[in-house]
Amino acid sequence: MQNNKFVVRFFMTARLAFNDFKSKYAGSALGAVWALAEPIITVLIYRFVYSVAFGGSDIDGIPYYLWLSAGIAPWFFISDGLYGTAAAFRDYSFLVKKMRFDKSVLPSVRAMSAMLSHIIFLLLVIILCIANKTFSADRLIYLIIGAAAAYIFIYSAGRILALLCAAYKDVLNALGIILNIGFWITPIFWNPKNVSGFAALAIKFNPAAGIVGLYRHALLNTDIPPCSDILYLTAICIILLLFGRISEKRYLPDIADKL
Repeated sequence: MQNNKFVVRFFMTARLAFNDFKSKYAGSALGAVWALAEPIITVLIYRFVYSVAFGGSDIDGIPYYLWLSAGIAPWFFISDGLYGTAAAFRDYSFLVKKMRFDKSVLPSVRAMSAMLSHIIFLLLVIILCIANKTFSADRLIYLIIGAAAAYIFIYSAGRILALLCAAYKDVLNALGIILNIGFWITPIFWNPKNVSGFAALAIKFNPAAGIVGLYRHALLNTDIPPCSDILYLTAICIILLLFGRISEKRYLPDIADKL
């Protein structure tokens, strides 16, 4: 019986996530192509700024656009996933106010929808890496681990943010600022080997840095993140999952009154 409930919940979440993904591009002539447009344009802009304006070159023998793409891919997943998940209860307030609807699935819906967008861009990055002979199937497991870690982090942090955002509208605005700061303290367009002091410490305690490191190892064969970084990321996800579970039990039943 319990297994049947899990299966029904999973397929309901997946269907809602697919509908959420489609709704982003509803009425658009290009449709899901837009899921590629923003990250590609971002990569091109930063490549120009770094390579032309600052005279940047390849990093550890890796073409800079590949280095940047391998970092942008997980970051867009994390940032879009967190922002979308945080707004889940507000965006789906018409469902939240339905008495018989399972409101707890909504953060999962947004996290899964972000994953669908991520897969589109990630496939393009994988093709580029294969063409440049930096990707090998024997490191695919690290890509799977990185993507799973990113999804769990988005879901675990997002369900807490969704509760906060439902109660306080300003949380979403604050999150946008935090994500902008997070972009610059995550080694996306710069090499973590070249920093020390506070910057190195910021990387050490930044969960996104460990995820980006796993992606780059899988896609570009860079150094694998230290075990301490992986353990830290795992601990953060477990703590957020437990805290999110406790918070949902306490605040979710009254969430409709906040909207």
